[in-house]
Amino acid sequence: MVYDKMDKYIETVFAVFLKVNKNADEKRNEKMKYIAIIIYNYALRLAKKYNVDLANVKKDDEINLIPFFEYISYNNIEFLDFNNIQVEDIDTSKNDDIERYIVSHIYYLTQT
Repeated sequence: MVYDKMDKYIETVFAVFLKVNKNADEKRNEKMKYIAIIIYNYALRLAKKYNVDLANVKKDDEINLIPFFEYISYNNIEFLDFNNIQVEDIDTSKNDDIERYIVSHIYYLTQT
């Protein structure tokens, strides 16, 4: 069964990308820029898969994180602890591990 609000989730992820990307540009922060690109690619992949047109996403300064947390809860995703992460914590051959890495970044970036 698929999470029934994927369009809202994708819009939230894309809105996070826009904000992180803007902050990375303003601060000239390369690391943040790379994270923004990872989030963008994730949003783009989901948008293609679920037929969501990112051009029509409302661009606000306010980000509705409710769909994000609902998606996390629905899929039982546990955030990574970036202070204690080990190489073996992420298997890049597994989509679930890659998604966990990305949503963990989204979580930490939106909580500061």
